[in-house]
Order: sequence, then structure tokens, then C-alpha cells
Amino acid sequence: MSAVSEQAAGLEASWYTGRRAWHGSSGELVPGARVADGLAQAAATFRRDGWVPGEFGLWEALDGDRDVRMVARQVLELLICARTGAAAAEPILWDLVPGRTVEQVLELLAEGEAYARRYGPAAVEAGGR
Repeated sequence: MSAVSEQAAGLEASWYTGRRAWHGSSGELVPGARVADGLAQAAATFRRDGWVPGEFGLWEALDGDRDVRMVARQVLELLICARTGAAAAEPILWDLVPGRTVEQVLELLAEGEAYARRYGPAAVEAGGR
């Protein structure tokens, strides 16, 4: 695992209690594999259709239901903050920074996928779907 992912895991532990990072806006726990699959699909979409910041970027390519998209954004935020030292970051705005490259976007998505598979909940706990 990369040093950035390890740093992001530390940020998650300090930002969220009770693994809140993995709950969507519906309140449901989202398994790491679902988030990872959504991030992998976004990367595949960019490879297939291209990446055009401001027109077809992270927001448009993140796949899955609203909960998956929300948790995917939280995972990407953790990784961006781990990379930059920022206290908070919005991946949708990170995507628009002048000079950003598709390689950087694909790298973030790949790291997010790996992070979600490693640190995300393996299955939905009782009471979830």
C-alpha cells in the first residue's frame, strides 16, 4: 500500500468516528467493494470516452447510486488531503485545477479503488442492505 493511502487511513481515523466515511447520505453503510467498483468504472469511462475537465470530469464519471458516489467522493477527499496536507478538499474541484492531467485523475481513481478495497467495510452490517 502506498504512503498516501496509509496517510489517508490516518486521516479517516481522525476525521470520522464509527467509520462514518463509509455511510452514504441515506445513512446506509456502503461496502468498500461497491465504492471500488464505482471508482474503477469511472477510470474505465475516462479511458474509453476521454476526460474533459468542466464538461466530463469526476462528477459525471463517478458511477453507482447516490450513496456510492458520496462515499467515493469521501475516499477521494481523504487521498487528496493525504497528498496535499489540506484539511479538506472537494474532488470535483480538484478535477478542475488548471494543469491537471488525465494521468493524475486516473492515478487518483486507481488509488481510491485500492483504498476502498483495503479499508472499506467488507460487507454491509446488520440493518443495512
